[in-house]
Amino acid sequence: MSYPVLTVPPNAKVIDAIRLMASGPKGCVIVAEGGLLKEVKGIVTTSRIFKKVFAAGLDPEKVCVADIMTPAPLVTISPEATTREAAELMVRHNIRRLPVVQEGALVGIITSKDLLRCVR
Repeated sequence: MSYPVLTVPPNAKVIDAIRLMASGPKGCVIVAEGGLLKEVKGIVTTSRIFKKVFAAGLDPEKVCVADIMTPAPLVTISPEATTREAAELMVRHNIRRLPVVQEGALVGIITSKDLLRCVR
């Protein structure tokens, strides 16, 4: 799993999410609220930004991430799960990013790249 996870609050503008992802480089940001124990509200991916903002001709400086995010409940996994369980969930749900949540708080994220590193 990767940590720290890039997060933005629901009221952040899409341009802020783009800048954060570009600084990574990462392909998503988790939309979350709270201090250290962040509560997951949704996820925004680069493909979602292209489809919901750019393809629609919208201005990323005016659109809030809450308006385009894939909302919770997201498919998540616990930190005690195995890599096999993570891979099976990702294949079953056709997702490339899997938030790791413990007792309702975001603690990390597993990406398809993380899983590929395990098979080297």
